[in-house]
Amino acid sequence: MVTIRYFLNKCLSLLRLGHEWLNKLTCSLVEAGRTRSYVETVLPSQADTLHKEIKSIYAQTLVHEYELVIRESLPLLKLENKHVKLGVDVTEDQTWTEHGAQNVRPSTHKNMHHIQTWQYVNICIVEPFFVPLMSLPYRQTDDLDSLVISLLKYVKTLPIIIDLVLFDRGFYHARLIDFMESRKEKQPIPYLIFVKKTSPVKEYIYQTDYFDWFSHTMKYSRDQSTWCTKTTIVVWKPDPVVHSDIAWSFATNQEPTQKLMDTYPKRWGHETGFRVHDECQIKSKSSHPLIRFFYHLLGMLMIILWRIQSIRKKHIVFKRYLKAVENKYSELVVYPDPPPPIISY
Repeated sequence: MVTIRYFLNKCLSLLRLGHEWLNKLTCSLVEAGRTRSYVETVLPSQADTLHKEIKSIYAQTLVHEYELVIRESLPLLKLENKHVKLGVDVTEDQTWTEHGAQNVRPSTHKNMHHIQTWQYVNICIVEPFFVPLMSLPYRQTDDLDSLVISLLKYVKTLPIIIDLVLFDRGFYHARLIDFMESRKEKQPIPYLIFVKKTSPVKEYIYQTDYFDWFSHTMKYSRDQSTWCTKTTIVVWKPDPVVHSDIAWSFATNQEPTQKLMDTYPKRWGHETGFRVHDECQIKSKSSHPLIRFFYHLLGMLMIILWRIQSIRKKHIVFKRYLKAVENKYSELVVYPDPPPPIISY
């Protein structure tokens, strides 16, 4: 059974500092997540040692250990070899650090572009229920398509059957679509992308009375070459009589049906799931990107363990589960007896 303590030791080899030290650290980190507090405030005597250990490893180590957690957890979640729908999106954590440099990006929220954020590209299961499968840091120098392609290659190795991958309009890119079409390997990834209203799409909308689809060719440049790919643009006007100006457009490689369009709102399960993740946000005053990534993955691990608890035992609300875990590790910490009082004669 995967535990928070096990994950900490696998990533950082902290067991050499003693069972008591590791149990106290685990208890304090869960408390920091439950109360959304700063690590330096909750565990001042251990924060420096913890951060020093995190800085000494590689991001690939964290990704590898989290992948092992996912592979061990899927059977416990009863998702092994099951049909699932996936969602891909970018999440962000606000920061006011002055030393983020290329590791931070401006917020994507309206009227908040002046705020710097740590951003991560996430892929997760949104149906039958939310399970965060992996996150990767999204820095200013990173290519979004490359990160998403890496995540898609990873989930194809997991023991799950992908029915559909859902994207919002920020992922309507020719290179990403070309990868998912996979015409050479003939193993396409089923996808549904909400499409920006570009000039060709506006023309498709104009030609549509209620529901229609069009073959669309896209071009992109890479490695000093120009590449082409094809996709299907589906246009749907839910109420063409009263609200003729409202039209939804999607790109897909699946059979264009209205039932397929009705599945798109399931992508919001990604945002809803990460709102729960924000309820165990572990804060830190450190501006080191690896430390922030570590706490981000640790919050995702807590979500997975909570899901396993709900399936194997009984369902409790997330905050109450974190309190129960905190109490469990608190009982394992043996505090030394206080010194005897000094009696003066």
